[in-house]
Amino acid sequence: MGVAWGTMMDAERAADREAWNQWIEARRRAVAGPVGNLALVAFQPVGVDPVDLPGFPAQARREAEEAGVRVRPTGAGLELATVAADVWEPVDEERFVARLGVDGLPLLRAGGRTADVFSLDGSDYEIRLYDAASPALAAFAGISAYEYDPDWRVSARLEAYEEHARVPWEFTRSTDTGHTKVVPGVIRAEIAGRGYELTAFADGGQLVLVFADETSGRESYAPGRFLRFDPPAADFSGSGEVVLDFNRAFIPPCGFSDFYSCPIPPAQNRIAAPVRAGERRVLWNDRPAASAIP
Repeated sequence: MGVAWGTMMDAERAADREAWNQWIEARRRAVAGPVGNLALVAFQPVGVDPVDLPGFPAQARREAEEAGVRVRPTGAGLELATVAADVWEPVDEERFVARLGVDGLPLLRAGGRTADVFSLDGSDYEIRLYDAASPALAAFAGISAYEYDPDWRVSARLEAYEEHARVPWEFTRSTDTGHTKVVPGVIRAEIAGRGYELTAFADGGQLVLVFADETSGRESYAPGRFLRFDPPAADFSGSGEVVLDFNRAFIPPCGFSDFYSCPIPPAQNRIAAPVRAGERRVLWNDRPAASAIP
């Protein structure tokens, strides 16, 4: 029985490692995609007055209470994808473009440039602009990561609040600080022999832990990294066990482009131990200077 059990454990660990290898490669492909983190080159806040979109033949404006923006073409070549990322239709009059969904849609494009409509919490909106020829894409040399370590799969527990809390958050773009995140409860975990009450927010059907540790700024990206994991219930409705697999900790979008605004780890999410698991740093052939679309 002991031999069979040991063989089973070895097989499970080998499968976990192979799944992690695939995740690492998928991450590298995703950040280097046409709307990946490396391609973001500008953002344009949108209010009630029409504004030009840099490098796009379009203007955008908002109407109160709408969960998106209205886009009007000012030249030829503007297209919109709403049902699939490879199904585009021409935009020849003003169109409502909804806030970016978990499926990565809708998207606008014109030539080699793409755009989406983004809002941190629905209170204000911006259009984010991507360029397939961005300087960061040309300079990207990969992502360094720690070796896979099964010991960094940490069992934890979500203790759900009676009602989800809207928690003000600090962001790397100071003007965004104070925007809220939906927090369904507290995550209780023991990490490196110490107990923590962590705060994770809901995003796209998963929970996101924004954390820092003793490697942050020394060995890994500062101010911290992200970790996505599944809640006990898909609708975040109850308490239960969760797994924090720090092998899948990843560098936030602002590590790849200066035009993102990323949440910063709150004090309770600062781990007093080196978490040597997951992604470490972005590797550059030659670090590009920040520049918007001309």
